[in-house]
Amino acid sequence: MRRPLLWTLVPLLGLHPLLALGQDGGTCPDMKIVSLGAQDKVAVIQSCPGLPGPLGPKGEPGSPGGRGERGPPGSPGKMGPAEEPGPTGPPGAKGTPAAPPRSFLEYNAGGACACQSVGGLEGQQGGVQGRGGGSSSGDQAAMCISLGESGAKGAAALLGEKELGDILCQRGPRSFKDVLAQGGSLTGWYSIYLPDCRPLTVLCDMDVDGGGWTVFQRRVDGSVDFFRDWESYKRGFGDQGTEFWLGNDNLHLLTAGGNQELRVDLRDFEGGASYAKYSSFQVSGEQERYKLVLGQFLEGTAGNSLEKHKGMPFTTHDQDNDRNSKINCASMFKGAWWYHDCHQSNLNGRCLPGRHTSYADGINWLTGQGHNYSYKVAEMKIRAA
Repeated sequence: MRRPLLWTLVPLLGLHPLLALGQDGGTCPDMKIVSLGAQDKVAVIQSCPGLPGPLGPKGEPGSPGGRGERGPPGSPGKMGPAEEPGPTGPPGAKGTPAAPPRSFLEYNAGGACACQSVGGLEGQQGGVQGRGGGSSSGDQAAMCISLGESGAKGAAALLGEKELGDILCQRGPRSFKDVLAQGGSLTGWYSIYLPDCRPLTVLCDMDVDGGGWTVFQRRVDGSVDFFRDWESYKRGFGDQGTEFWLGNDNLHLLTAGGNQELRVDLRDFEGGASYAKYSSFQVSGEQERYKLVLGQFLEGTAGNSLEKHKGMPFTTHDQDNDRNSKINCASMFKGAWWYHDCHQSNLNGRCLPGRHTSYADGINWLTGQGHNYSYKVAEMKIRAA
């Protein structure tokens, strides 16, 4: 008889028959009989886990792994304690003195031209208050000095303050005609030199009638009081950004040569513009009470309202120099002007809104809109003829 296939497989599986059948206590009795055919059957036995085998030999080291990605930054650490400052280092070596420039106001291809326009007249004889970025000290001037690469430092010290001032005075602009000749083209505040070599910062009108006009009186919004005393008109007053009077002393120095033409520009509240132009304009010194010396009326849509003021000294409410024996014209008409027995023009009068019922105390120009109309804008300006 053939042995059952089950008993044939037991030795092959390396199991003792009793262990294979779970005779030790039946801990792993799971058995399954599978029929292979009519005679043969296979028993599939789930055996118990064997005992752990001995440790195998140590394997060879693996190849080194690639570098991992950079991790996120860590939190900042706490600030350490403050240290005491270290000792002061030794002084550096003395630099080489700059070479003196060949000349001031010299432009060369290799040097930079440093130009400064000084704003503000507070502290000058003019007394107009500066606004914006300009200096208000009054003792600086517009200058254009080329020093080359190594002349910027020490130049003033080498020549001395007086020598530098003399050179700037000799070469600097005396009027805005000179500014135009030197390439100036924008309306704004510039420094020019008076005959006594003092720099004076003034408004230059480069837009009207060919440009080059020095504006010495401006009314635009009533923000500045023009009903002032003799000393105020002597020195000048106002604000660069709005209204001002340049000062009678400055007017005298600017016009002493007798070669200045005058232009008066007016604008009314309806937007209309008019002007008057004169061949010459000069103001005498204080000893002659700033007398008006006026040339011929040339042209203008505003007409001639200065003619009767020719030869008249200046009058303020505290210094009566007019020809009216009964009243002070400045006090009566709330201004300051070259009044005769009183006026045909009063451009330093009260700022009134166009038509007014009061008589002749506004910014009036008789041959324009009469004594009962005050202009919105008035400018008086001079230019070298």
